[in-house]
Amino acid sequence: MSKILEIKGYLVKYYGKYSKYIDKIWQFILAFLTFTYISKNIGFSAVAANPIMTVILSVICMLLPLPVTVVLATLVILFQILNVSLGMAIVAFGLFVILYALYFRYTPDKVFLLVIVPVAFMLEIPVVIPIALGLVGGPAYILPISAGTMVHYLVQYVKNNATFLQSAEQTKLLEQSIQYAQRFLTNPDMWCVIVAFAVTLLLVYGVRKLSVDYSWEIAMIAGVLGNINVMAYGYIILEIKISYLSLILGSIASIIVAMIMKLFFFSVAYTRTEYLQFEDDEYFYYVKAVPKVSVAIPEKTVKRINERQKTGVIDSEQIKKLEQNAKEEKLAKQKEEDSEIQRIIERELSQEK
Repeated sequence: MSKILEIKGYLVKYYGKYSKYIDKIWQFILAFLTFTYISKNIGFSAVAANPIMTVILSVICMLLPLPVTVVLATLVILFQILNVSLGMAIVAFGLFVILYALYFRYTPDKVFLLVIVPVAFMLEIPVVIPIALGLVGGPAYILPISAGTMVHYLVQYVKNNATFLQSAEQTKLLEQSIQYAQRFLTNPDMWCVIVAFAVTLLLVYGVRKLSVDYSWEIAMIAGVLGNINVMAYGYIILEIKISYLSLILGSIASIIVAMIMKLFFFSVAYTRTEYLQFEDDEYFYYVKAVPKVSVAIPEKTVKRINERQKTGVIDSEQIKKLEQNAKEEKLAKQKEEDSEIQRIIERELSQEK
């Protein structure tokens, strides 16, 4: 465990030193996965789905603020859907307008979840999102998670019904758009997932806030079990087929991610818990103090040994001459001091007479 905490210390140290560059790398990876997700599912335009275009867009998103990734991803989705059906593109545009309006009204700083949630679906670990945000966030994340889920199911709806959408007559766009919107919004699978994610996040958040030992671990397990139960019961009631293997594997992956998050955000030593009690004029206070676990990072010191300076070779005759000169200088200095003392004594005697 100490070795893991030591590695954590190194990671935190280097992130603090190179955070500017690391954030840009993660931003590029997120953008690349986002545009890959779009191309993989609704890559109806060969130009927009080209891998070179994906890399170019990812580089642009890396150099600009994170909300630019969300805006560009939205434009690419609308462009790809427009290649399939104008009526469906109108529905998608209306959905994004509503989502952006809600975002900028309630959760403007969480807009990045619009692209993170679909990417999690692509990686088949969507339950990671509500569990992770329940551990480090709160109920306010329900809205962005739900919005990201709706974006994913919008893309899946276009992907699964592309043939029907392309063959439909492009007449009476208003009626056609209303029809597509009704089919999309009445998707029971989407609403079941949204409810399951909301329940999971609230369950994880509620347990995590409890003043009990190992609250984070209990919250992880409770969130996973809650998600599995809601999804299973919802799919049984709605008569929707479900892959229990994918659900279980996704749950295991979410626990692994949550454990990594706990290592960085909530490393504590429950064995050293202290209970304190004090009072003032109005209240008694009961405090539970759990110390954080930290390991000092060993500092590596490098000792440099200077090279020996080259010296010239002195023979014995030269050494004797140097010693003789030193003796002569010493005798001369002694004689000079003696003569100076003698002059002072004579001057004193002459003054007394």
